[in-house]
Parts: sequence; C-alpha cells; structure tokens
Amino acid sequence: MRMPRVALFLDFENLYTTLKRRTAGTRNPYGYSPRMDFPALVRYIEERYGTLAPEDFIAVANFTHYNPQLGGLNRVATVIDAQSFMGSQVRRRRQRTHGKKWVIRDFADMRLAFEVGRHVATRAADIYILGSGDEAFTALGRTLRDMGFQVIFLVADTTSASTDANILEEFDVIDFLVTQPVPEPEEEEPSGRAENTAKEHADPTDALVELIATLRRRLRTGIPVNLVVALLGVERGARLLDQASGQGRVDVWDSPEGVRCVSLQQERVFGQVQKMAVRPAVAEAARVFFAVASVASGERPARPDRAFWRKALRRQLSLSNKEAKALLQRLLSAGVLHDAHLHRPRLTVETLERFLAAA
Repeated sequence: MRMPRVALFLDFENLYTTLKRRTAGTRNPYGYSPRMDFPALVRYIEERYGTLAPEDFIAVANFTHYNPQLGGLNRVATVIDAQSFMGSQVRRRRQRTHGKKWVIRDFADMRLAFEVGRHVATRAADIYILGSGDEAFTALGRTLRDMGFQVIFLVADTTSASTDANILEEFDVIDFLVTQPVPEPEEEEPSGRAENTAKEHADPTDALVELIATLRRRLRTGIPVNLVVALLGVERGARLLDQASGQGRVDVWDSPEGVRCVSLQQERVFGQVQKMAVRPAVAEAARVFFAVASVASGERPARPDRAFWRKALRRQLSLSNKEAKALLQRLLSAGVLHDAHLHRPRLTVETLERFLAAA
C-alpha cells in the first residue's frame, strides 16, 4: 500500500520568534536561544503521517536575518529566501530619512501561501502541514480542507496568545516541542569521596523535607500529599512520608477544601499547625501528576505510545476522550511526557511549574 505523501510549509520566522519567546529564561532543551533539530522534525512526521521529501518541505523567510543552516534546515527542506526589501526608487519616495530599510509587509506569508497554491497545482500531496500559528493561515487551512486534503498545523507554542485560537479549535495541531529530542538529565557527580559517603549515610527523609521546603517556597500554597508522593515516586514517596511523620518531621492535615496536605513541623507557630488553602491549579496539578506517577509505576507496555497514555489518563482521572487528549497535549508541552521517552515521565519541580504556567 502506498505511503501518504506529506507536504510541509514552514513560516520560519514565526516558528523562530515564537519559540524564542517561549523558551527565554526557562530551563528546557532550548535555553535562551531556540535550538531546532529539523531532521528530528522530519523523522517525527514520517513515523506518524507519511513520506516527506525535501522538495515537499518548503521553508520561507527573509534569510538575510536567519541562517538557513540553523538546525539543519537546508539539509531537509527547500529554502526560499523571501527578500522583502522594496526597490531603491520606491524606498526613496517613501523614506525621507536614512535608517531602517522599507520592507513589504507580510511578504513571507504571501510567498508561503503562493508556494502552497503552486504545490497543490503541480504535485499535490495527501497531507498538508502548515507550520505557523499566524491567523493569516487559518483561511488557507480551511481552503485546503474544503478541497479534500487533510490539514494539520505545526505551531511553536500551543499556549501562546499569538497562536490563533481558530487553529487550535478547528485543526489537528502538532506542538513543535514534541518533535524535538530531549536531552537526558545529567547526573550530578559527587565532588569527593567524603561527600559521597555523607550522602550514603544521610537520613533518607531529608529528600522529602527538602522537596516540601522547595514546593512551599516556589508555590506559596498548601502542598498536597499526592503531589509530593508523585514527585518522589509513588512507593518511595509514601514510604518516606510515613518515616518522616513517625520521626516528627512533618505534619499531615486537611486543607479547608478537603485536600490532604503536608507541611514541615518547623513551620508550626506556637506549636500549632498552620493550615492553609490550596490553590485550585496546584490541587489539579497534584491530581494529574499523581495519576501520571501511578500509571508509570504500574503495568504498561515496554514502549508506551500516545494512545496508551491517553487511555490511561482517561481511566485514572475519569475524563472524556476530548479532555484526555487535551491533557496529554498539555503534559507533552510541559515536558512531563516526551515522545522519545514515553516510558519515563519527567515529574520534577521544573516540569510542574511549566505545567502550571500552561493552565
């Protein structure tokens, strides 16, 4: 049976600038300047949708501002340099002072739309992926869909206000982040034998106490028990919680909303536990993270896929299919799950903060 042919049209500037806003100042695979792996993007698409030849991968931008070799783009795509500068005579009439050159507004968008039309007329594919979150491409996607093509959008940030809401509502969407390989977290090397020996003999409940203190400092709310257990691992977290409670290091109590919470005994005031409310977003994140941790610690395939996680989340959290699909996308966007490592969720304070930020 013939594999479907895919055509990808990438608004490179939209992808780059949105990624840069998304990643600046956060801990993630990109750092402050977005690093993009376009061969990985092609592999992701070909594993899931069909063949993507370089002549069917069209990337458009004014590449005087960008390096077309960035992320290996020129190795897997047809790069079109959309020079949008006006001619010198026109510029002299419109610009009376020296300085920034006049450019044709939205020129790259127009050129990309033109290339889509030419492709449909000369070598139509089965699936069209439009690489932009710009609302200008919503109408183009609808037109292609009305012509009978399957249409998917590739966007740099599903939670950004710059990503058109109609795209997210009307079309299947790929978050660029899920197509990229995530580096394995580096293990911290002990600085010396004495430090290593100290760690071996440290009280195991120290990890629990440190985590609770970190969560209190960063979240400024009551800390649900199931969140702490999820971050430490279901079995280990429950065991450490019992040990710390028996040692008199932590208090377990119910918040005014009925959420089971934990705090350090050193937080007591005049010997009394200071019970506090739990922010709804944190309570929900705790419920989700505990569900993910429970699925990860239970019986599952050696190589679980997205379908497995969607069904497992729907069952664990009593969600509808639509709700489970949306939650899975949010977990992928936050880096809790990643296609390259679906067998091992990353349940950390950092991914928790990204999950909360995407709410």
